[in-house]
Amino acid sequence: MRILLAPHGTRGDVQPMLALAVALTSRGHEVSFVAPTNSVEWIASFGFECRPDGIDVEQTIRAPETQLQSLRWQVRYVIGVVIPRLFQSVAAAADAVNPALIVGAGAQMAATSVAEQCGVPGASVVFAPCAVPSSDAPPPMIHRQTLPAWLNRGLWRWGAPFADAALRPAMNAGRDRLGLPPHKRPTLLMGGNLMIVASDRELGPFPRDVPPRVVGTDAWIFDDQHAIDPGLDDFLRAGSPPIYVGLGSMVAEPGLTLASHAVAAARSIGCRLVVAGGWARIDRGVEPSDTVMAIQEAPHAALFPRVAAAVHHGGAGTTAAVARAGRPQLIVPHILDQYYWAHRVQTLGLGPRALPVENLTTEQLIPRLRSLVESSAFRENARTLGTRVAARDGIPDAVTILEKMVAAHRK
Repeated sequence: MRILLAPHGTRGDVQPMLALAVALTSRGHEVSFVAPTNSVEWIASFGFECRPDGIDVEQTIRAPETQLQSLRWQVRYVIGVVIPRLFQSVAAAADAVNPALIVGAGAQMAATSVAEQCGVPGASVVFAPCAVPSSDAPPPMIHRQTLPAWLNRGLWRWGAPFADAALRPAMNAGRDRLGLPPHKRPTLLMGGNLMIVASDRELGPFPRDVPPRVVGTDAWIFDDQHAIDPGLDDFLRAGSPPIYVGLGSMVAEPGLTLASHAVAAARSIGCRLVVAGGWARIDRGVEPSDTVMAIQEAPHAALFPRVAAAVHHGGAGTTAAVARAGRPQLIVPHILDQYYWAHRVQTLGLGPRALPVENLTTEQLIPRLRSLVESSAFRENARTLGTRVAARDGIPDAVTILEKMVAAHRK
């Protein structure tokens, strides 16, 4: 059958969908994508047809006017730009593909409505358990992760009417253009007929009190066969395993100083560093030496098993990749689910207490880096959990779930 995959977001929202696409293709299905403009070429390099969804996520995040840490800015951007463009692009892709199933992921707002308009099942995928209302975790915009269960549930219930009110006009305008009736609860609508929480059962456990239409699998693993750059390989071979430092797609101003703070902290404790520039290009100004190497990016699956530890922003994909490699980690959270993952890392004993980006200083970083490389407890916990995480892949279960969903729809 023809399947349209519609991830929207950063690399962490797109890469797991490539894993799903590969598995679905091996089952004989014909898979197409509609994805962020900046991801189209990358997706196509793996042989999949991909249409742009009209939003360059990297360019947006790097734009001077972007205020990712402002909830007001996020809401205005989603209402004014994201929702209209996604409704238009996903509908156009569905017209071209004529799919039997549409699967959205990440910040996809339109896929389930387009599926409804096409008369086919629509599913959505999230990669963090805290994206689903439950008593296990507060809404992602709440940084504190140690609230009692009753308050977590209360915050979800209190916030839902406000979120629905904010999204309703733009969502219903999109639905109107598709010839669909208005919907009172956009936050429920976006989940579709089925919502899959794709997260490792130990690293990010499935929420306990969710409705039946929400199901869980382990994390989705994309087997990226790309090798690391020869220069990086030489650096790794030339000395002790370094600490990886990178912020992925995060570009908040305080984070731009991470590299300089990390270099100073590493010099203080005598360890080596690999600094990944990412979208913020935090590697600018880093002087290469025998103990420090700056790169733009590298495949996590190839790099992380060869480092001593990792310092990163706490995206779901990066957190899982470090855990899979069996390495300790320190999270420097900026927004949303990054605080959830930071809490999970600390709770599982995989690394020290998180260092929020606004508190980033050399003095705060030194003891945390030291504990990353010196704590036998962190090393052992990370190694033990890593063995189990690396043995699990939620993709086979996801394929079964989606195939059964379509079969049930056809009856």
